[in-house]
Amino acid sequence: MTVNVTLPSGRTVNIATKYGANHFINEGGPENRPCTFVSQNIGPVKQACDRIYQRRGRNPTDQEVNDIGLLYTMASELAENADYKVFDEIPVNEIQMYMEHVLVEIGRMTEANSNWVRTGTLIHYHEQLLIGGLIGLVMHRIPAKLALEMDLFGTLAKFASAPSTMEEDAAETITMIVANVVISTQVHKEGLPTMAKVFAKLESCGMLAQFIRLSVVSPMSERGILKCYDDLRDCTSLIEKKFTEDQPCGKACKEILSRPIFHRHPVAGKLRMIASYTSWVEKQADSPKEMRDGNKLCRKCNKMEHSTEFQKNLLKCSRCKSAFYCSRECQVADWKAHKPFCKAVSSKATKVMRFNEQTIYGFVENNYFSILKEIVKVLIETGKSKGDLLLELDFYDSSKNGRGAPALQTPPQFKVAVSKGYFEGSRPNEPDWFYKNVDRTCYNANIPMFVKSMKDLYNRLTDVHLFVLARPPDNQGFGVYRIQLQSPIKKNHMFSQDTIDAATKAIQDGNFGPISSLFGVGTDDDRRVRMALGGGLA
Repeated sequence: MTVNVTLPSGRTVNIATKYGANHFINEGGPENRPCTFVSQNIGPVKQACDRIYQRRGRNPTDQEVNDIGLLYTMASELAENADYKVFDEIPVNEIQMYMEHVLVEIGRMTEANSNWVRTGTLIHYHEQLLIGGLIGLVMHRIPAKLALEMDLFGTLAKFASAPSTMEEDAAETITMIVANVVISTQVHKEGLPTMAKVFAKLESCGMLAQFIRLSVVSPMSERGILKCYDDLRDCTSLIEKKFTEDQPCGKACKEILSRPIFHRHPVAGKLRMIASYTSWVEKQADSPKEMRDGNKLCRKCNKMEHSTEFQKNLLKCSRCKSAFYCSRECQVADWKAHKPFCKAVSSKATKVMRFNEQTIYGFVENNYFSILKEIVKVLIETGKSKGDLLLELDFYDSSKNGRGAPALQTPPQFKVAVSKGYFEGSRPNEPDWFYKNVDRTCYNANIPMFVKSMKDLYNRLTDVHLFVLARPPDNQGFGVYRIQLQSPIKKNHMFSQDTIDAATKAIQDGNFGPISSLFGVGTDDDRRVRMALGGGLA
């Protein structure tokens, strides 16, 4: 694309290139003054826009399109191509003048553009330029800051909610604007609010719910949009408060996940992870604070009590924040074994770890009967006991087409295998997502720690636990977990050997007495387990 603009010196540059955009900003002002392309062109643009909306048909003339398109194209191309530092040299009042105009025009399009409200389609070229140009603009520090301060996203939320349906290009444009302002806060940081505050602002003005709704309009999603969901995952406090079923974001999430047409959409996988987390949090809401992260146990002696007092008094490793002890003596005695795995973590990393663990708990709880059935199947095939097995989950979307992580697809994919096959001998059960056949150097550097972690947790398993290995959504390493669940009514351990034996009798012999007694005869859980296991292993 070529967009030639003449500088005051008489030289012509193509601002659709980095060289041309940078030179225009540096030399485009009259008499060597700063670039003032907005103030020089805004007058005719405002007049043209006024004339269009004063006419009943509102179809722009060719001259009006030219007058408006010149400014919009210049703003878009400079934002798209200029270096960040060079773009920052444009006077703030110039950018503010442009953003004020954008706010006015989006408001007009929301209230007076009947075609937009009816079809969700931007039919006029100047409207497409105006909205599309914001994608590049908010990637720069000053426009991003002004967009947040001037409530651009509140105006954009009203604009997005006006039509009941929206065509793909418009939906993708709006979602990319949101994704890019989130990225901008991480790229520039100085003078911009934190990512958590940006998401909070987007939620409060209604834009986050619209972002969720529109992010599935296109069959595929831009990487920036998917990354936005990954960033949102770090904002656990916001998710806990604003993604419940009675909140706009929670409603938008539920609506998408309830529709089969979106089951294989890459965004659905991101939303399933958030929904899994919020589901677990909501179920723990009535529990004391100390009990909400599951029932923790002493890393050294495996002592565990369900009482609030015990959970509250557990000592937590101040360095890694993931190991717990029932006494100082246990903590000291375990240090030699714990030291190789004890790494200092930031507050953000702690939140991510909590999100990952709660998501896994939610996944296991939501898919319990399918997992139980697969455990019984593998036990019958291998002749092993429940304590010898491991559940492998992959929450990372490695597909080139963005079809979602295996564990978050419909139906979810998971693997039950013999755990020692992951850390003994030739390790035949090593997951495909290890880098053995991709990056041998990375593989050799990390496999010793993986083997140590697996052995360490395996040796600390109790009868009530399920051994879980999971790849997190950000593909940063791996996580090993001891998961335990209790039946809601009878409070029996759902992964104990007794429960597995009872499930085996139900599947092999059709004898549901033992499993029914564990879940409560005649209860909803009893009915669900009968439905899940009644068909055998087929």
